[in-house]
Amino acid sequence: MTRFLAAALALASAPLIVAADKAERPKFFVIDAIKGDNGEIAVGTLVRQRASAAPVRELGAALARDHAAAKARAIDAGRTVGVGVPMGMEAASKHLLRKLSRLSGTAFDEAFLTATIKDHRKAIDKFAEQGRGGDAVTSKLAEDALPALREHLRVALSLR
Repeated sequence: MTRFLAAALALASAPLIVAADKAERPKFFVIDAIKGDNGEIAVGTLVRQRASAAPVRELGAALARDHAAAKARAIDAGRTVGVGVPMGMEAASKHLLRKLSRLSGTAFDEAFLTATIKDHRKAIDKFAEQGRGGDAVTSKLAEDALPALREHLRVALSLR
């Protein structure tokens, strides 16, 4: 009887959990976007200072500039959906910064380009999905970010 009651309560509360989860998705998207921007700003700044090739340094400057602008838009969206501004960055960005700090010359440039291509492909997929299926605020945020993400990917691919 107790097992039956527990199962019935679990089933009855499942729609509430799904509804709460769905309501939280915009917040998680904005938080992830800001953390991603924080990482791209840090990586872009490092690349602007340390890359061996001028076009790679220019891409680093574009990353820092464009992701700072995207972060400002994400902060505004965060206010709308009720989240604060995370100060950290994603673990992958921290890892990339550590890796790049140990490299120099063309090895630095190549590691940065490889990571940028991989990361921007993932980001484009994630933002395109949010643009199609998110709430009004995060759909717009995602759609507004896509042109810069696609341009960063295009430039990184052209520099390989």
